[in-house]
Amino acid sequence: MAKSTPAPPAPPVLPAAGSAADEKIFNVVLGTAGHIDHGKSLLVQALTGINPDRLKEEQERGITIDLGFAPLVLKSGLRVGIIDVPGHERFIKNMVAGATGIDFVLLVVAADDGVMAQTREHLQIIRLLGVRDGMVAITKTDLAEPDFVKLVAEEVAGLAKGTCLEGKPIVPVSSKTGQGLDDLRARLETALAELVHRPAEGPFRMPIQRVFAKEGFGCVVTGVPLSGTLRIGDALAVLPAGGVGRVKGLHAYKERIDCARAGHSTAVNVAGVERKNVTRGMVAATPEVFRPSKLVAAKLIHLPDAPYPLKHRAPVRFHAGTAELLGRVRLLDGERLAPGAESFVQVLLEEPTVLCPGDRFILRYQSPMVTLGGGTILDNEERTLKRQAPEVIEHLQARLAALEDPRAFLNVILHGSPAARTCGDLCAALGRLPVQVGEDLAALEKAGLACTLKPGEAYLGAGAVEAWSKEVGACMAGFFKEHPALVSVDKPELKTCMKARLRARWGAIALYFDELLSLLAARGLLKLEANQVKLAGREPKLDAKWADHARKAEAALKAGALAPPSTAELEAALAIPPKALREVLRYLADTGKAVPISNEFHLHRSVYDLMLARVRELFAQGPEWTTSDIRKALNTSRKYAVPLLEHLDARGVTMRVGDKRRLAKS
Repeated sequence: MAKSTPAPPAPPVLPAAGSAADEKIFNVVLGTAGHIDHGKSLLVQALTGINPDRLKEEQERGITIDLGFAPLVLKSGLRVGIIDVPGHERFIKNMVAGATGIDFVLLVVAADDGVMAQTREHLQIIRLLGVRDGMVAITKTDLAEPDFVKLVAEEVAGLAKGTCLEGKPIVPVSSKTGQGLDDLRARLETALAELVHRPAEGPFRMPIQRVFAKEGFGCVVTGVPLSGTLRIGDALAVLPAGGVGRVKGLHAYKERIDCARAGHSTAVNVAGVERKNVTRGMVAATPEVFRPSKLVAAKLIHLPDAPYPLKHRAPVRFHAGTAELLGRVRLLDGERLAPGAESFVQVLLEEPTVLCPGDRFILRYQSPMVTLGGGTILDNEERTLKRQAPEVIEHLQARLAALEDPRAFLNVILHGSPAARTCGDLCAALGRLPVQVGEDLAALEKAGLACTLKPGEAYLGAGAVEAWSKEVGACMAGFFKEHPALVSVDKPELKTCMKARLRARWGAIALYFDELLSLLAARGLLKLEANQVKLAGREPKLDAKWADHARKAEAALKAGALAPPSTAELEAALAIPPKALREVLRYLADTGKAVPISNEFHLHRSVYDLMLARVRELFAQGPEWTTSDIRKALNTSRKYAVPLLEHLDARGVTMRVGDKRRLAKS
């Protein structure tokens, strides 16, 4: 049936362009919903003076096919955007694309028809998308008797129970005669004034509803920003693969504006982005914050009137933002989900999209084309979660409980992850700016719930630090069990040991292993000396054989003075196997009884201290000395003097200037 088309009233007077126009925008969006031919577009036209059906085919056929837009001017002069959605079941994907951005729903039910199939489906979708407020308009009252209008109102009130429309106004109107329109405007004005505005902080993110090229301007994208602000000159990314451009111009409700904010329809002219690379369903966003993903975890509500149970890996149509994608559902806790039940799921998508925790989505069967349910995104990281695992369900439950508190949600992410998390990872996982994540990390660290591995780059939850501390401790304990003479481990050797112990889990900390050791050392759990790692409180336990090896090696080094036996000479003289001798020398170094000078020889600690004293006495007599001068002062050969001086250079005692040396400033 074609729509009736009365002459529209004169359009309202709009405020001037520029920053003044910015101040006249009320950043919430009203959206229509309801069955086809129930008068949604005509009602929008009666309220605003603008026909939201912009397509020629829509006007010729009298049905809404795609989304329509019109500004409603309130008595205060503020403008509120209205999104008019199609009511036909074939265009549900367009309806969802529009409904995603709305804050307030106006459910439209015709007085001569009453509640119909798409009335119910649209209301289900509105509920699943988390729209929090709205009211009902009963249209075409001029075509029905008053008693029948009352019956329709009662039917709608029953349908609204358990939804955001329960107890809300039900206003009879006629777009043709104008009856009830003033009452509807007044009620809308009151209800909209009480709505909470969308947050302007955070990164800019806008699901793209329309894209077109305008001659002389280039690519233009439109939509309703979900968060953040955008100004002319800002960089803007079109995700997942549209490129990065710069904002040339901004419009809202056909007026130029200086700043686009979350919660009102916006057109963005983007330079540097090709129209052919952009489609509805993509997202315009602050660059380098969001990461598109093909795998998301969520809480799913399976509608009670779904035609049959939902099976694991069932093919579905996934609607979120303005995107419609094909995918499969992974049930995380069972093989089937009965109608009316809820479950945690993962949805494996055929194409990547940009989603954040807290975003709502709709699932429809691919065949038959009916809505099966929807829910809330909890995890946008592309990783396969283990099915029927209590710890996975517990973690997702914790994410669900923390959705309204970004700091608590960040704590849940860190608590549930053994891996070192970069700032970029956390920004993408939360959909927040680095400065916001940084503030929350600082607060969590102050509360003892998070730890900085590398400032501005990598972080761990407190539980992960404790777990890694135990792994490092266990690895070192195992090493010392095999090497009882040692009190330290070389860093490379410890890294090799950890890699062998952890296997697949090693990747979670591999890039930040040195930072982890520094963190544990700062907490007094380890001691780091140059390239050595010591376990706090570790004392070597030598049996009689090892103790005898150590005593003999120490005596030989002391007797050798500044011409000690080399490692090979010690091995031959003491008849100690090479591996055992290396550990004995490490033991003497760790316990402070010997000092390694090079790979070839060590000095006894008493000899080393005497050598240092002689060197300082020499430099007290003059600022610079040659190698030969120092060799003579130490009464040793060049064989030992050269590595001794290289050792002192490395330790910062001396420094080489040409062919001479002087004391280092330190």
